[in-house]
Amino acid sequence: MKKLLFIFLGLASFNVYAHSCPGQFDPVSGICRFQGNNGELVQYNMAPPQSSNVQNSSKVVNINVPSKYGAWAVNPKTGIAGGALNQDSRAAAEKEAIKTCEHGGRNAPCVVGAWFRNGCLAVAQGKSSKKLKTFYGNGAQIGQAEPAALRKCQASGSVECKIVVSEACSMPKY
Repeated sequence: MKKLLFIFLGLASFNVYAHSCPGQFDPVSGICRFQGNNGELVQYNMAPPQSSNVQNSSKVVNINVPSKYGAWAVNPKTGIAGGALNQDSRAAAEKEAIKTCEHGGRNAPCVVGAWFRNGCLAVAQGKSSKKLKTFYGNGAQIGQAEPAALRKCQASGSVECKIVVSEACSMPKY
């Protein structure tokens, strides 16, 4: 019953508020329009004044989230590879990938095959003219790198394309 009374009083007050306009009242904008004594169009805002504490514009806040890098290195002669994830720079990621690939010098020399920033990487291989070819796929979101690597392999005309290194990601931490 209290709710019904509250709704009734609210509607009644709105009705009184709107009817204090001698012409046409637009409840959305709160503007009253009518013709004055000399025939000219008069309009005024009947909406209640807004508090000075209320701000009508949005404020943009920039948050600096450091990027994360990853890299993949491989020894072209042996095919042995290694990678690095979640490094603070491209140089650090490449250095760590080479270090991981070389296993303390036992697999030297390794070279960086691919690097990525704020994303994911996967590696696919396929046969072309009896040789294995390597394809790197990357993606900005989890789940995109492996399909990208397979697409590159198949688009090259290679056969027996398959993922040889599952997707790995280096994403910024919020």
